[in-house]
Amino acid sequence: MKITKFLPWVGTASCALALQVSANTIYLVRHAEKQDDGKDPALSECGQARAQALADYFAKVPLAAVYATPYQRTQQTAAAVANSKHLPVKNYDPAKPEQLRQQLLAYSQPVLVVGHSNTVPQLVTLLSGIEMAPLTEQQYGLLYQVQLGEQGSVTLRHQSFGCDN
Repeated sequence: MKITKFLPWVGTASCALALQVSANTIYLVRHAEKQDDGKDPALSECGQARAQALADYFAKVPLAAVYATPYQRTQQTAAAVANSKHLPVKNYDPAKPEQLRQQLLAYSQPVLVVGHSNTVPQLVTLLSGIEMAPLTEQQYGLLYQVQLGEQGSVTLRHQSFGCDN
C-alpha cells in the first residue's frame, strides 16, 4: 500500500487562506473508503489509511469538537482525528441538518464534521449559503472548509494520496 500525505494547499490565494483559521471555521469531510459489505460497513484498508492521513493533517489545527453520524464508516473516520486530539466523537442525526447547524454555530474554535456523500454538500450549503454539487460515490478526497461570518466562504481542499494494494 502506498500512502502520500495531504497536500496542504494548491495555489497562492489558497495559501493565504490556510493561515486564517478562525474560531468560526467548520471543516466537513465525507467518510473514508468503506468495505463493500453490509448496511453499516467498516472502513476498508485504504479507508483506514485515508482516515489516518486526515488525522495527520489536523495534527496542528486546533479543534473544539469532532462530529460524525452514528455509522461505522463515519465514526472510524472521525475517531482517527478525535483520538489524536483527545476529543470524543459527538454523534449527530444526518436527517436533522438544521439542528447540527445550530450546535456548530455555538463553537468559538474550529470543528470537524464527518458525513456522507449526500449530507456533506447539503451541510456546506446550509452553513455557507453557497450551493454545492453533490458528491459521487467515488469521491472521498474532498475536505471543505467553511469560514462563517459576514462574507461566508467555502474553500475546497483535495486530499492527495493513493492506495495501491
